[in-house]
Amino acid sequence: MRVDEQWTVPPVERSSTTEQVHKALRDAIVDGTIPQGAHLREVHLARLVGASRSTIREAIRHLVQEGLAAYELHRGTFVQSLSVDDRLDVYVARAAIEVGAVTRLLSRSEESDLGPLEEALETLRRAARGRRRPTERMIEADLAFHQELVKLVGSPRLDRAFDTLAAETRMLLRHHPVYPWRTYVADHEQLLDGLRDRNPELARLVADHLTLSADLIGGELAGATAAREQVAAV
Repeated sequence: MRVDEQWTVPPVERSSTTEQVHKALRDAIVDGTIPQGAHLREVHLARLVGASRSTIREAIRHLVQEGLAAYELHRGTFVQSLSVDDRLDVYVARAAIEVGAVTRLLSRSEESDLGPLEEALETLRRAARGRRRPTERMIEADLAFHQELVKLVGSPRLDRAFDTLAAETRMLLRHHPVYPWRTYVADHEQLLDGLRDRNPELARLVADHLTLSADLIGGELAGATAAREQVAAV
């Protein structure tokens, strides 16, 4: 059996849309079921999920747009194999989007409807309570909070830009080190309070918030890499 066929993807109904197939493939990449460097062969994937090759092709195209896969001329499409620095670039991109979003929000004279953002924070608070490091529920709630923050601008383009980074962020947050859950929640409360109070320092707070996450995750990934290399050298 070829290496690229040693992993599986849950089958989906034949009536599934491209979006559903895309989600199944994306989730398999994010949780590591489909490993980095795996060849995404249309015929193999179509057989696994029970979808047409055209549907698989379109789903793979979305994965490429999200940065989860890359097309190589004359070879095909492969799951991205990223270094620590490459992975953490997602936070640089997010900072550009989210800092820009809050800057635009503070420049407006009208008040923003913070209801959805408040609900997202409460969901995060419930998911985080008592946890030592982010769980899947926490990660989902964390991303939803930031997604609602960007949505306040009312720009479909910014929404799409954030969505393309969400899958990579989800992968990174799974490597978040132990961190006090109350502090994790308080970090997000600070952003909501800054928006509610129209704090002129909000853009810096957002940038610092994302930089902290990148630093924590980067340290954890670097430590894991060093540990593997040490074991390999023995």
